[in-house]
Amino acid sequence: MRAPVRIEEVAGRSDLLDFVRFPWRVYRGDKNWVPPLIPERLDRLNPESNPFFDHADVRLLRARSGRETLGTMAVFVDHLRLQHFQDGMGGFGFFEVVADFEVARALLDAGRERLLAWGMEGVIGPTNFGINDEPGVLLEGADAPAALLEAHSPPYYAPFLERYGMVKRFDNFAWRVDLGKLESILARLPEQFHRVLAAAEGRPEVRIRKLRMGDWEQEAALTLRLYNAAHVTSPEHVPMPKEVFDRFARQLRPLLDPDLVRFAEVDGEPVGYLVAIPDFNTVLLHLNGRLLPVGWLKALWYRRRIDRVSFKLLGVLPRYRRQGIDLLLYFDAVREAARKGYCWLDGSLTADHNPVVWRLAERMGAERYKHYRIYQMRFAAD
Repeated sequence: MRAPVRIEEVAGRSDLLDFVRFPWRVYRGDKNWVPPLIPERLDRLNPESNPFFDHADVRLLRARSGRETLGTMAVFVDHLRLQHFQDGMGGFGFFEVVADFEVARALLDAGRERLLAWGMEGVIGPTNFGINDEPGVLLEGADAPAALLEAHSPPYYAPFLERYGMVKRFDNFAWRVDLGKLESILARLPEQFHRVLAAAEGRPEVRIRKLRMGDWEQEAALTLRLYNAAHVTSPEHVPMPKEVFDRFARQLRPLLDPDLVRFAEVDGEPVGYLVAIPDFNTVLLHLNGRLLPVGWLKALWYRRRIDRVSFKLLGVLPRYRRQGIDLLLYFDAVREAARKGYCWLDGSLTADHNPVVWRLAERMGAERYKHYRIYQMRFAAD
């Protein structure tokens, strides 16, 4: 008989290592789970190295029975988000649990109590911590590995959260395109697409350029400015602080191919951007979370065999939309990816509150191959 389940806060290095390594138990035997790099996870959960902690309250929780860990969860209050929306909502993430609802309930109860103590009125998640950090629970698409920055989860997570009382906040979708069929896809596009694209290509004041790696600091600052300005109309967008973006950019820099990052300019003024990344998850799939002692050799071997590119960010300033600039960015990068020999394009993630984009993806021949859900819950008054 199992000892009673208790909830403990992570209190030291050994607890944190146990927290980070626990998912290996949940996903044992799941060939489509991509193990995260353990050093990266430790770094992300370290208040000394992750600037998220500078503007957030965070607690890491473990569900324990005897000396056995049965689940993990972070609860947090992002004060920048709270200030922006003023909705009284905290967050949860790094949610992993064995297939036992009572364990999940114990974790969620403890998280709720902590958020209530911080004065929160509800919770949104899962995210790890930001809205772009492996967000959501997987509803469809567990038969393929997730791309970089996408989540993967067992089929029982969604029923557990819904049984607890959480409801849908919004859904995200991931798309894929067989680049070997690119020309036939382009040929099937409606005539309206070709007209808009041709009109944009014919404007001499519009220019698409690649990332200048030699001007990294300036290019990173430009990307952040465009990101915050282009996504201001998104209902979930919170302006990203420079410190958080700089950490994110530093981590991605070794993975970037400058040929797959694009900026759009009108009369020399930057008005849009696109970031596509060779999908390093196809490498991580083989490393089991470790680069040492031989993980570096495996990483070099598999990196040369990456066959999928993942489109992560695309934005155009509001006053330049509906001018075909987004299509120029997209097709310029897609053609480059095909020219460089990539076989697949992953497009992730597209929210259901942005139907224009996902309908556009469908019309351009993309297949929706993953479906995620972000949940929310308003706490009942005592």
